[in-house]
Amino acid sequence: MFYFTDGLGALPGVMHAFGDVSNSGKPTNLFYCAQKHGAQVVEVGDKEAPGIIAADAVFTRTTRPIGVVTADCLPILIGSEKDQFVAAIHGGWQGLAAGVIENSFLAFHRAGVRLDHLRVAIGPSIQPCCYEVGKQLVDEIERTHGHLWRGRQAPWSTLRRPSERDVGFSRAPASHNQAWFDLALYCHYLLEAAGLNCEQIQAADICTYCASHHWGSYRRRTHRVEEKTFQYSWIGLQDC
Repeated sequence: MFYFTDGLGALPGVMHAFGDVSNSGKPTNLFYCAQKHGAQVVEVGDKEAPGIIAADAVFTRTTRPIGVVTADCLPILIGSEKDQFVAAIHGGWQGLAAGVIENSFLAFHRAGVRLDHLRVAIGPSIQPCCYEVGKQLVDEIERTHGHLWRGRQAPWSTLRRPSERDVGFSRAPASHNQAWFDLALYCHYLLEAAGLNCEQIQAADICTYCASHHWGSYRRRTHRVEEKTFQYSWIGLQDC
């Protein structure tokens, strides 16, 4: 089971996939970072070993595929209509709050990448139907980035959102019922602030917690007896 987006799929010379827990389509030479839920960004070439360099965002101008590992966090893949460039970002709430989106797009700009040529895809992740958070987290997000959504819908709500589609599992049990968080919407506001428009961004409505056992979920396995599962999402440029 894979998830693809039309936006990235339409880019010439760009391959991508949001993989499931089988990871059967993962490229053998895939580069990924040692993710730390931070804001570090790196550019890689053909030689770096995977899983060693500490960062949560990576980009390349080579044909080596790059990716991220997730199990509820946002897998964010980026390609360009014209530039020889692809990127992958691991977007948990901590990294988003720490500035991983801002740092990434600043690095892209410094590398000469045209932001108006970019297409961004956000893959399967935990959705507001299952992502319950506490007031302390909401307060921290509001202090850091609340100005981005003044007068608009906040990326959190005290009302639980229903699932966007028929679910394969039951939704996450409610605990303190203080707030339900929308990671993808939070990321969308950050991408807008970085200079993108809505037409450049696509987001999946697949919840890794309740949509299917094919998607790995850290939070689900804390609520149930499950083996540790996760998925690789990747993007790459085809050899000419």
